[in-house]
Amino acid sequence: MTPSEKRFALIGVAILAVAGAGSYMATRFAMHHGPTLSTYGNEVGGSFRLMDATTGTMTDQTFRGRWMLVLFGATHCAQDACEPALRNMSAALDKVDPGKRKAVIIFVSLDPDRDDADRLRQYGAAIGPRVVAGTAAPRSLEALTQEYHAKIEKVDDPEWQYTMRMSPRFVVMDPDTRYKGTVDANLSADEMAEHLATIMKPQD
Repeated sequence: MTPSEKRFALIGVAILAVAGAGSYMATRFAMHHGPTLSTYGNEVGGSFRLMDATTGTMTDQTFRGRWMLVLFGATHCAQDACEPALRNMSAALDKVDPGKRKAVIIFVSLDPDRDDADRLRQYGAAIGPRVVAGTAAPRSLEALTQEYHAKIEKVDDPEWQYTMRMSPRFVVMDPDTRYKGTVDANLSADEMAEHLATIMKPQD
């Protein structure tokens, strides 16, 4: 390789390195410096910005026009409560939204240190297509849980060192991001469907 060819090769490597670093820094900036949350005048819930399971970002506006069922937890969930709750809600939505067009489950991981994009993608895919998983930096999660009246609780665990406690209720937001109520996360699928049918019933 001639000196000129070596120089061009080094320049190419440098450009790729800068591009990769720029992408990484943009991702970290989005995680740590998201926009200020807005309640939109809601008593509970409002805007959000999360790092999704494809390493991109998603916001409440991503799902504008669809009902959102928001649950907080983690893939390492205290008492393994999150997966059954998400499966039951998925089954409940199959009853009230059989076309799978009107509603989505937003699962917010409170454990960003362990729940990276790949793990969230696998976790959501194992449960079903209705579940969209995401997370954020600790400070952003703290603000978001306050907005949705949830808590961040870390629980000691002999196998996993620690787990995160699931929020006790799904927060239900309508297609215009208006708070419409909650559904107990410990209910059966049939019980959840009954509550959802009332909450999501079209207004006269």
